[in-house]
Amino acid sequence: MNTPIILAAFGTSTRAMAAYDDIDAYYKKTFPGHDIHWAFTSRMVASKVRKKAGREVLHPYQVFDLLHQAGHEWAVLQSLHLTCGHEFYRLVDDAKTGPIRVSMGLPLLSSPEDCMEVAEIIEPLFQGPEDQAVVLVGHGTDHPAWSMYTAMASVLKKTYGEKAFVGVVEEGIPEQEDVVQEVRDKGFKRVLLAPFMLVSGVHFEEDLAGEEDSWKSAFEEQGLQVELHAQGLGQNPKVASLFTRHTMGALDMVQPS
Repeated sequence: MNTPIILAAFGTSTRAMAAYDDIDAYYKKTFPGHDIHWAFTSRMVASKVRKKAGREVLHPYQVFDLLHQAGHEWAVLQSLHLTCGHEFYRLVDDAKTGPIRVSMGLPLLSSPEDCMEVAEIIEPLFQGPEDQAVVLVGHGTDHPAWSMYTAMASVLKKTYGEKAFVGVVEEGIPEQEDVVQEVRDKGFKRVLLAPFMLVSGVHFEEDLAGEEDSWKSAFEEQGLQVELHAQGLGQNPKVASLFTRHTMGALDMVQPS
């Protein structure tokens, strides 16, 4: 009996679900001998999906129970989060108390090498004119994992120079006001604004691209031209490939029964 793989994401109730479909297809191609299961760590989002799309989405502990009932003793649980923050450690807690043994696949940005690889993956975003800043906006967190955003910013600056910026929409730093000010002070006339998130969902539609109180409007108020890149990281097959390598590492820990 092959080890099942559970893909655990925060979730989305918008058309950005397409990113998860792309990841699902990539996993099924990469691991043809393994059953692929999905779980949302956000109960609120899972409930919205059921109501809006009629699509049943389970919480991780529910998937553990189903696999246990099917006779599985071990599973790989792949986190589809960006960092090892609150959501990841709640996932770890669920795995510890479940009825089967679980080997964890780490989030996207779990090492300096991950940061450098992601920087290479998003290189096409930096092919614009010299007077265009590239601003990547993540979710943010008040978990100590917030430092991964500053680490990513450092790697991007080293790779692409002064045109690279990273900000967050919620907890943590760098905040919107500081990033907008820095972009303006460095003399950029244009901005490419992109989500540094797995899916381009509500945060992109409202916090980044909205007409009022958004990152887009904040830059425009300073006289900068804004171009929007609407695709989340999860729709890039190279990002899916990086996740699968984390999964392979977790599979290596599974002991044959």
